[in-house]
Amino acid sequence: MGEPAWWPSGISQEPFEESQSSLICRTSFGKTTMWNCYPATELQWWQQVPEDATIWGDWPQEVTSVENVTEDESGIVIKLFSQEKQWIARLCPLDVGQDASRIVRHNDWNVALQGCDILMPVAGWSTDTSDRILIYPHYEVVAINEISDNMQSIISAMAKVHSNLSQFSTPNSERLWNDSLKSIEAKLNTNTLWRGPHSKNTVGLPATNFRLSSIVKVDERLLLIAQPRRLVEHLLVGEQRIPAIANLMSLEREFANQMQFDESQRKQLLETWSNSVPVEWIGKKEMSTVLGGPWLWRYRAVLLNLAHANAFGDTKLLSSCNTWLGDVSRLQAHLGTLRMWKAGEWVGYSAIAVGFYAWKMQTMAGQNGLILLVGGAIFAIIMNRIYWSKDPSPY
Repeated sequence: MGEPAWWPSGISQEPFEESQSSLICRTSFGKTTMWNCYPATELQWWQQVPEDATIWGDWPQEVTSVENVTEDESGIVIKLFSQEKQWIARLCPLDVGQDASRIVRHNDWNVALQGCDILMPVAGWSTDTSDRILIYPHYEVVAINEISDNMQSIISAMAKVHSNLSQFSTPNSERLWNDSLKSIEAKLNTNTLWRGPHSKNTVGLPATNFRLSSIVKVDERLLLIAQPRRLVEHLLVGEQRIPAIANLMSLEREFANQMQFDESQRKQLLETWSNSVPVEWIGKKEMSTVLGGPWLWRYRAVLLNLAHANAFGDTKLLSSCNTWLGDVSRLQAHLGTLRMWKAGEWVGYSAIAVGFYAWKMQTMAGQNGLILLVGGAIFAIIMNRIYWSKDPSPY
């Protein structure tokens, strides 16, 4: 038996057979536990109640046949059949958390998402720390050309999910987000360095992990599936609430890796999303590149894609990520130039302070103190306007 598609051969530190025996996956990014999922691809396994974990939801009953569909980097997908129903089951061999089931099992979140174009699991088999099996109603896979043709409606559906989860947001976690970037950069040995002083309106949301593979069709209607966390994100970041814009930029990077995607399309995608989310998420500071904004979350998405490419030997994705990161230096050089204008603004503020005290204490001849104060104010305003006018667009 060769290595399965879900095995991270590029970063694993032990052979697959040895890890399958010990049920521990050790990698250069860290380690996680695992379970032998292959018995669950056979009918016999479904004809008895599974043990060693918790069953939740409407677990499939009287399964009459099982059909293997595919293996991918996240696990194995199978179809289950009974005399009256069909399901799609995702088997997650590696423990990567409970993001997908938490959306369903947390009642308030589940209720908030009713009416959204989202397909949630109807049942599952989970340990205390991770989802092992997720059961979905039967759906169809959507081809990339159909995704491309319906990109705007997909993004609108995603924005509605984000908006409905906004009531459960947690405050800005700037330090944690920046520490994560630092950790990822160190693990990947990149030559890039980027941090962001995020606005207070940039808040964390419950994880949905929408990706290209999240887009499915039920009764000719496109829906989004809340996915399990990717292995590299679990190892490098762990359980962490990130802003909605981060999920959007992650999906945007997947679009860019699969189809032609230029600045005008990035603009259209961001505007479509912005039309449906809370207005405080899309203010000047929230979209500002000098304060982080979409570009910083694109950077995070590319770093995680680079980690994924290394883990699974995806040479095309690896090349794309390295090319993108090579262009980061130009954007950061521009941001460095902007600091000069910001420094000029502080020179103006200093002139205001000196002029004010000189005017009040009459330590300068005539009205020189007042002139310095006014001149400093004008200079600071001009520098501020130049600084913000040169802020790179968010797309």
